[in-house]
Amino acid sequence: AVNVTAGVSDFLTFWARSRDPLYPETISVKVSTTGTAAANFTATLDANVAPASGANFFKYQYDLTAYVGQTIYIGFHSTTTDMFYFDLDDVEVTALPSCLAPTNPIVGAVTEATAAISWTPGAGTSNFEVQYGAPGFTAGSGTAAPPVTGATATTLSGLTPNTAYEYYVRANCGSGNFSAWVGPRAFTTSCASVTAFPFTESFDAATIPSCWSNQTVSGTANWAYVTANGNSSITPRTGARMAEFRTTTTGNKTKLVSPPLDLTAVSSPQLSFYYANVNWFGDIDELRVYYKTSSNGAWTQIGADYTTEHAAWTQVTLSLPNPSATYYIAFEGTSNWARGLNLDDVTVSSALSAATFDKGNFRAYPNPVKNMLNLAYDQTISSVEIYNLLGQKVLSQNINLSEAQVDMSNLSAGNYLVK
Repeated sequence: AVNVTAGVSDFLTFWARSRDPLYPETISVKVSTTGTAAANFTATLDANVAPASGANFFKYQYDLTAYVGQTIYIGFHSTTTDMFYFDLDDVEVTALPSCLAPTNPIVGAVTEATAAISWTPGAGTSNFEVQYGAPGFTAGSGTAAPPVTGATATTLSGLTPNTAYEYYVRANCGSGNFSAWVGPRAFTTSCASVTAFPFTESFDAATIPSCWSNQTVSGTANWAYVTANGNSSITPRTGARMAEFRTTTTGNKTKLVSPPLDLTAVSSPQLSFYYANVNWFGDIDELRVYYKTSSNGAWTQIGADYTTEHAAWTQVTLSLPNPSATYYIAFEGTSNWARGLNLDDVTVSSALSAATFDKGNFRAYPNPVKNMLNLAYDQTISSVEIYNLLGQKVLSQNINLSEAQVDMSNLSAGNYLVK
């Protein structure tokens, strides 16, 4: 029983959690002034306590001043039929604060420079202060956001990309009367799009490169950064390490996702990489390559299904379709309990740019050509385009081989440029 006394025991708080998003739970908070039988709980403080499902607890608070001078009983009544797990903790009856603190600070959409935040206001509060800073900062010493008046949400701006932050919020009840700070709530800004090209990654550290990420498709395995494959037949093509996807469980599948790339100013963007996948008693780990044009977009496969053995480093060059300002590339490894899928020296650049094209190793013959133009290069040729002297493209062909033939027999006699 609770003896409700003004300024002593007229404020109820507790923390609640609904564990499973597939089986959300809701409870009501009830009061009895007569006894503890179920039928005695006729008053309701809150009919819908429904915390967001997951690992986090959420705080709830209630004014009990209507019961000052009375002895009451507080009951928590499940109102759902799922009957899964609903947790209560830290139930307290204390003095009602003169300025009620907000509860349940949350983080919404986060970009490279902004974070949308919100909270639940305490009764009778409408003005709030927010501070943010590096993880572990002391509330009251952080960077102050503009005051929030008549709202329970704001957007923090001017943040640094790929940086961890925390924030606190408190109510401002006027005349120097503030609630306690509530928080911290943590978030990390997203990475800024890469704008300098060629962009390269050689996976030379023992941990995942900055702004790269793992996206699990099936299983729990992530990509690793190793000095040799499963039987030491493959070592890094360059540098100290290489990326590898290898497990002892068949069917694990995970995408290694690049940072966002701003390809809007890149002429004919292309991807180049080297891979190897050594077999083990006929089993071969697999590679597929994907792209998407926004963080929330759908993945689209490009290139082939790389499912046959490559016991030495093999280069692949692919054109990147539909360039955007937030372009992502993913290397999806599928484990078949082999020696590992190895990846190294990823480059995104303009097709045949000066930084990536060695014209000394490129051959185009015969010249003059009558019917078939032969092309050969020491790397994969992704595509070829033929232009007349007016700058008009008269022929194009996807190749994705290091040697190919282009049929020129339908072109009029004259001079042409090969790109």
